[in-house]
Amino acid sequence: MEDTPNKSANYALLEERLKRLDQKNFDWSAWKRGTLLVLEKVFGKESLYVKELENTDYHYNSWSLRDTAGSEDPVKASVRELLNICLTDAEHSQDNKQAPPKDDKQAQIKEIINQFLDHATLAEIEKIANSEAPAISKEEEIQKILTEKISNHQTALLTKILIKVMG
Repeated sequence: MEDTPNKSANYALLEERLKRLDQKNFDWSAWKRGTLLVLEKVFGKESLYVKELENTDYHYNSWSLRDTAGSEDPVKASVRELLNICLTDAEHSQDNKQAPPKDDKQAQIKEIINQFLDHATLAEIEKIANSEAPAISKEEEIQKILTEKISNHQTALLTKILIKVMG
């Protein structure tokens, strides 16, 4: 990771959230809220990391039983792994490219797309878009998904996007 203030600050924020998992008086709700804010800042509100943590919940009542038994809580282990992946991603993505600037039109377009596609479909499209496949293959795979998911609404979706982009 390069030593620019933003990159090292984001990385440090993620590391700090990871260290807080080991605090003696760990508070799941407070930790989760704070970590979601950090993940949104580093990766964006629509990030798969944010969604993954949002869907993670703690259903056990006794942290102390697991602490005295010597085994790590499965929820803590899961979010620890998630944060380790986030650290790696933050390091590599910052080294390889600058994040595109967020603007209102981009956010509005994402909002429109969210009206037509569910989170699972968007995650699948994002995975394809970020893959190492040739551009033509990516386009074909995404076109198949869109044809299947929104064939009756393609014109409405494109119309709304064009109004936001041109307006």
